[in-house]
Amino acid sequence: MVPAAQPKPVPTQSAPRASGRVVVFSGPKEGVGKSTICLNLALAWAGTQSRNVVIVHMDPLCRNDVSFQLGLQPPTLASLTQLVGKDVAVLSKLLKGRIPISQWGVGVLPLGNKRPEVLQISPQVVIPILESLSQSYDLFFDVDPYFPMQVFAFDIADLIFWTCLPQRGHFEATYGLFQEYKALHFPLERFEIIVNEGNLPGALAPKEVDRFFGAMNKKVLTYMPWEDMLPEFANTGRILVVEQPHSDWVKSLRPLLGRVLDLKPGLKSWSYAAVEEAEFGAGSGMLWKPADGSVVGAAAAGPGGIGSADSKAKSAIRAAGDTPAFWDELKMKMHRNVVTAMETERLRIGDSDEKNAEVRTKISQIIENLLQKETNLPLSRDQRQRFVNELIDEILGLGPLEELMRDTGVNEIMVNAPDKVFIEKSGKLVLTSLRFRDEEQVIQVIKRIVAPIGRRIDESVPLVDARLKDGSRVNAIIPPLAVSGPSLTIRRFSKKPFSGQDLIHKFGSLTQELLDFLEACVRIRRSVIISGGTGTGKTTFLNMLSTAIPEDERIITVEDTAELKLQQVHWVRLESRPPNIEGKGEVTIRDLVKNCLRMRPDRIVVGECRGSEALDMLQAMNTGHEGSLATIHANSPRDALTRLEAMCMMASAELPIWALREMISSAVHLIVQITRFPDGKRRVTWVSEVTGRDANTILTQDLFKYIQTGVDADGKSLGFFTGTGKPPKFYELFKLAGVTMPVEIFKKHPEYAQYEQRNVV
Repeated sequence: MVPAAQPKPVPTQSAPRASGRVVVFSGPKEGVGKSTICLNLALAWAGTQSRNVVIVHMDPLCRNDVSFQLGLQPPTLASLTQLVGKDVAVLSKLLKGRIPISQWGVGVLPLGNKRPEVLQISPQVVIPILESLSQSYDLFFDVDPYFPMQVFAFDIADLIFWTCLPQRGHFEATYGLFQEYKALHFPLERFEIIVNEGNLPGALAPKEVDRFFGAMNKKVLTYMPWEDMLPEFANTGRILVVEQPHSDWVKSLRPLLGRVLDLKPGLKSWSYAAVEEAEFGAGSGMLWKPADGSVVGAAAAGPGGIGSADSKAKSAIRAAGDTPAFWDELKMKMHRNVVTAMETERLRIGDSDEKNAEVRTKISQIIENLLQKETNLPLSRDQRQRFVNELIDEILGLGPLEELMRDTGVNEIMVNAPDKVFIEKSGKLVLTSLRFRDEEQVIQVIKRIVAPIGRRIDESVPLVDARLKDGSRVNAIIPPLAVSGPSLTIRRFSKKPFSGQDLIHKFGSLTQELLDFLEACVRIRRSVIISGGTGTGKTTFLNMLSTAIPEDERIITVEDTAELKLQQVHWVRLESRPPNIEGKGEVTIRDLVKNCLRMRPDRIVVGECRGSEALDMLQAMNTGHEGSLATIHANSPRDALTRLEAMCMMASAELPIWALREMISSAVHLIVQITRFPDGKRRVTWVSEVTGRDANTILTQDLFKYIQTGVDADGKSLGFFTGTGKPPKFYELFKLAGVTMPVEIFKKHPEYAQYEQRNVV
């Protein structure tokens, strides 16, 4: 155990070896003796094996007590600050030449030699240095009880020696800190408890200490006695393990030495400790600063602060591809135990977000306690955090999909297979790294979605439409209809409907002139059909356009799945209902449209016309309910009229075609066509007016168009909006309603004439 008396040679330059051990020494307060224990154990460890040790002194005050006892004094002493900015490719070789090693095989690397130097460093610049250093040395971190410092060091630690004195204040501080570390998903099984100065008068008895830590599922590794010679040695630059190797104090180091000897260092997530600066919290701005010089603190952490949901989601996404082989097996084992614990504590998810947050926190604590009992679990903190989040999502929510549901930028989620989960984000389809365990888990998630609304899905009912609590629309289909396995599609909608200004300035979907025209048409009670393909934003546009309906009008919306979010107060929502298990109780959209007429509506808004309800909607528009709105699936305004005819014929095949077209030409005034471009942009590409009927033909004229001229270097579509030079036939109605509508907005764009001449349009 005692290091050799003769000087130990500094290792020569060689090829990088496996990453060394990283052992951290810290505690709840200053003055607990962690630095003394770290120094003596480093010498004892260096004397038992051939690998040198470097003590990384994480002291922002830049005290040189450790280097003084090792006989390594400035200006020869290197520091982390002096190594900042060096080329990472040659850093390993450079480190061997810059870090002096004492005669006992132990060196020291402080943060800096002067306090101002410390402000120049950050986790990003420190991590490459430490990673290169670990290729040649075992690292002992002497960490002050400063929260950001501890978070940083604990992330890369293989073992943490937590030193405290036998005082109640130290234990209470330890309990509070351990609860915080558990919330941050630090593996508490890597912490070993050391009680220093355990034989001083007035110290808490070992039985009482053991009882305290036993309640935390921890055991004290060793009780270290008071040693009279330690203060003298600290002042004279002498080291107890060298001069008094047979003292009781040195003997009490043996359990620590054995623990380090048993340690099997694993792969470390070096980059993780550098990335998660936001988790340092507001206090980190006192020391750690990012490369650009801005303070990392509360602003960086966001409203969630340390360990916030956003931060957890990001770390989960970042580590998604790093899944150990035992992951699913451990999750299934934990799932059963957690559910049992939930039943014991009567934990249930409710309707309150605040209450559910409390439930998630309690379940997280249950999982952490269970993980702590799993010995030799090779999980890094980010893996552990992801495991906890995934298991909670699986127990309480939609499993892997919960992470996507928290991302407000995801518009659509498509599960094609357990390992093929696609999303639409910013108009683009992307294959994610998320996966389900198997097809059975996909089916269980589908059942969890449909059960609260009284639906079922099985072999007898293998197809279902549903709606989540947040309004997202869900379609699920399973075998035997889905030959390749269960499929799930979730269409998400913004919690706050987009305004017209959002569509103009954020998305470029239309111009201000076009928006003013359409809103004016709604105010003067023109009936509008919004046409487009799947995913073009018809519902979003309908929501926006409905804001032009006056507040004093009664609006009734009819939908297959309730998606609309109108802003008016006088609004009644109706939603269709599928048949129950016995095939009874179905209420169709057509039934609801008919019922609308008995509810004294001023406006009827049909979320989406898909079938025979189109005839009832047209009849309503022709019987005093002008100004109604609806959406329809079609690729152009002319296709929309044709499809409208077909849907009406589904309701009454005996209706003459001339009568049907007369009804359409009288009821529908405008068709707004929305198109989704390959780059994900959604734009209004046509605004066409229905002007009447000539014999058996419905007449239309285009009022506005979008002309695509090409794509830029990034593949984004380029073009312009233009009028066609023709005002609508109902233009005089604007004047009668007191609405100002300049005729100039219908004039042609200067480039439009060129396209007409070249027969482009």
